[in-house]
Amino acid sequence: MASLSLVTFNTHYGLGPPRRGALPYDLAAVLTGLAADVMVIQEVWRPDSRHGTVDAFAAASGYAVHHVATGRATDTGRWPHHHPEGAGTAGTAVLTRVPARPLPSVPVGPTWGDPAPARSLPQVEITVDDRPLRLVGVHLTSRLPHGPMLQLRRLARDLPPPGTPTVVAGDCNFWGPPTVALLGDGWRRSVTGRTWPAKRPHSQIDHVFVRPADVTVTDPAVLDACGSDHRPVRVQLAW
Repeated sequence: MASLSLVTFNTHYGLGPPRRGALPYDLAAVLTGLAADVMVIQEVWRPDSRHGTVDAFAAASGYAVHHVATGRATDTGRWPHHHPEGAGTAGTAVLTRVPARPLPSVPVGPTWGDPAPARSLPQVEITVDDRPLRLVGVHLTSRLPHGPMLQLRRLARDLPPPGTPTVVAGDCNFWGPPTVALLGDGWRRSVTGRTWPAKRPHSQIDHVFVRPADVTVTDPAVLDACGSDHRPVRVQLAW
């Protein structure tokens, strides 16, 4: 049986919550403290013409980066967000320090109202002890109520059938029970606990989903607030 540790974390561009002025926090130090075999990182900020903090952390820590940009973005103003005239891009990245190969990204757009109409999700195949594991890194639109539901239905159509060890992890911008219902086909939540907003969370929108017959989960945890407006989630996986 193969195993690895996994963390999913929405970085909020390396900036704190808007109500606190969206001030920078030490994202590199946070990522170092969270470091797992595989990390699914959302809202990865990349200024034009240079890599950002997530890329620098990955290079210094021995991670390969599998990144999909969701669109032009800005990290200025009251809060960071997609903007066609922004000075960089935002995206979702899967960081791996175990053998992995990129697979075609999973398109979940276009969706009305989504500022990233061509939204697509990174997908990799990880191999540990000659055992493959499919992983989809998720960051769905926050345009409620229809946006996440439409994108989850599209994601569900592209997921492999039962019998293929697979993990779906990231910020769904949607609650656990309806997400499981939309994914269907044996998917289950592996972590329960409030993740947003980080200081006094009232909702869980950051998830790790598995099919228990294909992948087992131990040590599930929602971690403490660490600068972003989301709390990280950590699990140990075996398959």
